[in-house]
Amino acid sequence: MNQKRDFRLHIRNQFEELPVHLINTKSNNVYDHLFRWNMWQEASRVAITMAANNEVETRPIIEKGWEQGKIMAVPKVNPKRRTLDFYEINSFNETREDFAGILEPDPSLTRLIIKTSFDLIIVPGLAFDKQKFRIGFGGGYYDRFLEGLNVTTCSLVLDFQLFDYVPSEGHDIPLTALITETGIIR
Repeated sequence: MNQKRDFRLHIRNQFEELPVHLINTKSNNVYDHLFRWNMWQEASRVAITMAANNEVETRPIIEKGWEQGKIMAVPKVNPKRRTLDFYEINSFNETREDFAGILEPDPSLTRLIIKTSFDLIIVPGLAFDKQKFRIGFGGGYYDRFLEGLNVTTCSLVLDFQLFDYVPSEGHDIPLTALITETGIIR
């Protein structure tokens, strides 16, 4: 695999081929490592997406954040500007299906959170390498959002999503950590 699209296709196929119960088991291992990580424990404001297909489910993480008194914010996509704005949610009832069929916050029911106020940003992606570069879903939204920010970032990674190398470009921003089934890559 040399092209980003090859990695994307490979990972999508892996998610489709693996039984749901196996993905759930693998995801639970990722959650365990995330919740024991000091950066999660110390964070009071967390940005995270509402997972779509081909991703580790994020609802349990959002629920754990609420249980621990954290501000949990999810993105609203502006496809014309190709940007993200994050809004605090206190219930999944404050979201609705929007851009690309993904659940997004309803701005009339939620509060905008300024991007410089996050302690931790959990970044989605499809493929990752040990240098903590990622291949996302192809829109460049997170690369633009993270540009110039000095904040802890991580991604949730199942073992089949981790490679020795993924293609990266000059504008790609490496993550602080990868939270995997077997531990944390820093």
